[in-house]
This record gives sequence, C-alpha cells and structure tokens, in this order.
Amino acid sequence: LFNKAHQPKVEEVFGQYRASARDQGFRRLIVRTYDHRCALCGVRIITPEGHTVVDAAHIVPWSTSQNDDARNGMALCKLCHWNFDKGLLGISNSYNVIVSRKISANANVPGFLVTLADRGAILPLDHDLWPAQEYLALHRQEWQL
Repeated sequence: LFNKAHQPKVEEVFGQYRASARDQGFRRLIVRTYDHRCALCGVRIITPEGHTVVDAAHIVPWSTSQNDDARNGMALCKLCHWNFDKGLLGISNSYNVIVSRKISANANVPGFLVTLADRGAILPLDHDLWPAQEYLALHRQEWQL
C-alpha cells in the first residue's frame, strides 16, 4: 500500500551545523539600558515573571549589517518597533521622533502614533549608549524621512 515512487527525493548532507542564534547579550543590554521603556512612545510594562513589552531593535537591520553595537539599538515596544522597521517612525539629528507622512495620511493608524511627532526620544542615562547619529542617518536615508 505504501508506494516509494511518490516519496520526495531527500539528499542527506553531513557536516557541522551552526545555529544562527542571535546574541542575547545585545537584547539584555538594550532592554536594561532603556529600563524596559520604549524609546519612542515611553510605554513600560513588565510582567511579574519579568517579561517586558519592549524589543531590542536594531536601527540598521541586523540582517544586513550583523551589527550588535549598542549604539545601533534601541528598546522599542512591539508597535513602535514594527513602525520603525517599516520606515513609518524615525529619529531626527536632535533625537526627536519623526512620524512619516504616510502615518498622518492613514485614518486607520492609532491616533497616539501621530502625537509622537517631534517628541524627544527617551534615551539612556549613559550618553555613550545613545543611538549613533550615523545609524540614525542611514535609517532616515533608507526610508526618506
């Protein structure tokens, strides 16, 4: 009843396997440095189990840069992280939030996102860990912000 002719052909490959695990040190450093607070909207939620609402977001995507420099990161809530990665939010030279015109023109966008425009980003106490201007400029350039 079992017909081997219908099985897909599988080729076994032997060798070293190296998982592409992301550096959890980057995540821990960024989340702690920003005190579990979103750099753009300011939300800070931590569950009793220690889970936080923020992600350690890369300014210049890790997938293209493999850059885990702390100055290439910010703590962002899920909503701000998604909008930042899509170029709908950014940060100016003076560390103020930039809101893309695409957000302002969309009636379905949560209203509070529009209110973030020109608001100062919430930055770490340690100035050496602030987002680097060079990374922010690359993000603005990529998304024409």
